[in-house]
Order: sequence, then C-alpha cells, then structure tokens
Amino acid sequence: MPITLVDPSAEQAATAQHGAARLDSLHGKRIALLDNIKHNAEYLLLEVGERLKRDFNCETELIKKKTYTRFAEPHIIDALKKYDGVITAVGD
Repeated sequence: MPITLVDPSAEQAATAQHGAARLDSLHGKRIALLDNIKHNAEYLLLEVGERLKRDFNCETELIKKKTYTRFAEPHIIDALKKYDGVITAVGD
C-alpha cells in the first residue's frame, strides 16, 4: 500500500540555497543572536553573546522572531543584513 506524504507547512516549495560564506575572523564583528522564542533559547544565545564579546570583542544584539513554527518575517530578514553574522538556537 503506497504512503502519501503531505507537507502541512503551507509554505511554497523552497528553492536551492547556498550557505553564507564563512567569516574570515570573529574579531570585532557585529553578530545577531536570533531567538526563536522557545524556552531556553534566549539563555543560550545570551551566553554565546557574552563569550563573543569577551573573547572576540564582538558587538551582539538579541533579535526575537514572533514564532518558532515559521521562517523569520521579511522585516527581520532585512534587519539581519546589517550584521556580519547570525547565530540562532532552538531551546526547549
């Protein structure tokens, strides 16, 4: 008996994407910490941010998505473009 797989996300089919190029160094970079608002993600990201500040003199900012069930909203994607890098985490 065949099994039919249904995608419940109601999102358009994704196109192939290539990952961002790696940074040559973390020293002095501006890093966004993208929080998906699940429990504990913020705590992890804030700790990572403190270590980036201490060890690499990075400037960090915590940015929160409205939901963890969907992609980041377009205005958040646009805001992330001003950073040298983005770190995200899932926390439960």
